[in-house]
Amino acid sequence: MAVELRPAGHDAGAELFDVWARGERLGAARLGLRATLAGVAVGIDASSSYRRDDIAGLVVALVRRAAAAGALEVELDSDSLLVRYEARGLGFAGRLRHPLRAPVTLGAAAAEGPPGPTRRAARAAEVAAALAGWGIAAAPGRSAGTLERLANRLAIGVGATVDVTVQWAPGHHVTIGAPDRPDLMPEALALAADTATAVLRRFPEQAGAVRSIRFDRSERGLSTGRYSGVANSSSGTIHLTVGYVAADALLDATRQRALADGRPSSATRVRSAGPTSPFTVVDTTVAHELWHQIESAFEADHYADTIELRRGLGAVLGVETLERAVKGNETGAPASWQQALRRLAEEVSPYATTNTHEATAEMFKLWWCRVGPLPPVVARFGELVDRLLPPPAAPGGGAP
Repeated sequence: MAVELRPAGHDAGAELFDVWARGERLGAARLGLRATLAGVAVGIDASSSYRRDDIAGLVVALVRRAAAAGALEVELDSDSLLVRYEARGLGFAGRLRHPLRAPVTLGAAAAEGPPGPTRRAARAAEVAAALAGWGIAAAPGRSAGTLERLANRLAIGVGATVDVTVQWAPGHHVTIGAPDRPDLMPEALALAADTATAVLRRFPEQAGAVRSIRFDRSERGLSTGRYSGVANSSSGTIHLTVGYVAADALLDATRQRALADGRPSSATRVRSAGPTSPFTVVDTTVAHELWHQIESAFEADHYADTIELRRGLGAVLGVETLERAVKGNETGAPASWQQALRRLAEEVSPYATTNTHEATAEMFKLWWCRVGPLPPVVARFGELVDRLLPPPAAPGGGAP
C-alpha cells in the first residue's frame, strides 16, 4: 500500500498531486485547506493497474498530508462508489450523494493499512441497519436454504444472496438483493433503494409492476458488460450488474471498460447517457430500468396516453411522433427524421436512438437525476409525464 503523492503544482489555493504506486502513475489528487477543514478530491486513471488497496492508501496519504498542514478534519468529495467504499472502510462517514468526512486522527489509526479483500460482507441485518442509517426503511429478508441457493445459482448466476425488504409506502415493499460476498458495498444498495422508493412513490399506480431489484448475473450481458441492467416485466424484477455492488467486480468492470474504450471498435458502441454528480451510475441505471416497468404498466392501462406522449416528444423534435425520430437512420428517411435523430442523440444519448422505449427510459433517467437545465426534449418529456401521469395528491390536498 505504498502510495506516493508527488507535488504537481497549485490551483486556486489548493495543492495538486500526481499519485504513484509501484512505479506507475495512477491518477491525481487535490487538497485544499479552509481553516481546520481540508477538502480533498481524487481522480484515478481507469486504464492504470491500480488496486483497491491503492485507493485506500491514497486516502490515508491525503489524510496525513492534511494533518501535517494543520487540518483537524478531512472532507472527501467523490461520487466514485469504489473510492467511497474504501474511504468508509477507513472511518469516513456521510450521507448518500454528499461528501464524506473524517477526523485526521484516522491517519494514525490506519497506520497498519485498511482492511483488505478478506473484509467480511455485511449480512442482511447489517445491510438493513446501514440503510436505516441513511434514512431508508429496510428490514432483512429471508435467508435462502441450500436448495434455493442452488436454484438461484442456476437461474441468476448467484447462490447465496443478501436480501433486504424496503418499504416505499405503508404496506408496500420492494426487495433489494445482492450476492453475499466480502466486498459487498452497502452504499450501492442504499442508492438503488433510495432511487427506487422515490420513483415508486411518485408513480404509485404503476408501482405494482416492480417487485424486486437484484444485482446478479441472470443474463450473459450483465456479466460481459454489454449492458448494466435489464427490466423483466413478466416477473416484475429489475436485474443489475454485480459490478455496481461488489468492490472487486466494480474494479474489474472499470478496467475492462477502460480497455474497451481504447480499442478502435469503441467508436461504434451505442452509448447510454452517464450520470452527473452527485448522482451515480446506480441512480441512473435504476431510474432507466424502473421507467421500463412503469411505461409497460402505463401502456397496458392508458395506451392512448402513451401515444400522446410520443407525439408530444416528436413535436419538440420537429416530427410527427417519436417513432419518426428513431427511424431517422433508415434508407430514404426524410431530412426532418434525420435531424430529429441527431437531436435525440445529442440531447439525450446515442442509445436513445435505438427504439422508442429506450429513448423514453433515457429521457426519464436524465429528467429524474437532473442537475441544472435540461435539454429541450428532456424538459418536454418531464412536462408530459407530469400531465399524463400526475403526481399523487399530498396528504393535505394538492400535489406535493
